[in-house]
Amino acid sequence: MKVVKKIFIVLGWLLLIGGVGATIYYAWMQREAVRCQEIVVNINPNSPKFLDEHEIIDMIEKSGEMIVGNRLSAININKVETKLNSSSSLANVQVFKKVESKGLSFKGKLVVSLDERTPIIRIKNSTEDYYMDMEGNKIPTSAKYVERIMIASGTIPNPETQASLLKMADFVNKDEFWKAQIEQVFVQANGELLLLPQVGDYLIEFGTPDDCALKLRNLKAVYQQGFKNMGWNKYRTISVKYRNQVVCTKK
Repeated sequence: MKVVKKIFIVLGWLLLIGGVGATIYYAWMQREAVRCQEIVVNINPNSPKFLDEHEIIDMIEKSGEMIVGNRLSAININKVETKLNSSSSLANVQVFKKVESKGLSFKGKLVVSLDERTPIIRIKNSTEDYYMDMEGNKIPTSAKYVERIMIASGTIPNPETQASLLKMADFVNKDEFWKAQIEQVFVQANGELLLLPQVGDYLIEFGTPDDCALKLRNLKAVYQQGFKNMGWNKYRTISVKYRNQVVCTKK
């Protein structure tokens, strides 16, 4: 009798283990077979919005990789990331698969998290119109989004001038006084800058963008002291191109 009881106990355990194993295997098979039903795009809320979620989903769908309707396990996320990273507007792209379960029912999603590059200057002339970030990446303009930052026209002659110009633009963007004063910069063929102020009918001969903090400090002193007494409409040009000198030319 005891032997029979033991046999029943063993059989019970075997059935239990077999049932659990079958359930796990079924769940695994169901998970492997789950299909992607949705693409979810999460854009960093602190990023500008040159591209919206629908445009990014459109890029993904044009990557050559079938997404919605395809088995989640068959989707090549590296191919999707490569496609998104080819856009100069996007940065820090991360793509992963997500499975949501409700009992033994599964729902597949492709989740994309990314930043959009932050522009610090807009380059605009007769043939080109684009933004640039601090690393010098070109960002296409968008009809949906306009960044109110310094505009530069003309031709940037070399990488060194570009790097200095970007540092200057970053400095201006972080300074409320200069952000309100400088409207546009014209880059001359020799790399020297002409600044067009928001207020007043005069030009600022800035020289090269090197030592921009020192030059703007000297120029700010003229704004706060000289213009306070004389007014800016009396001058045709103001030059800070020479170190520690501010030269004002009257009309």
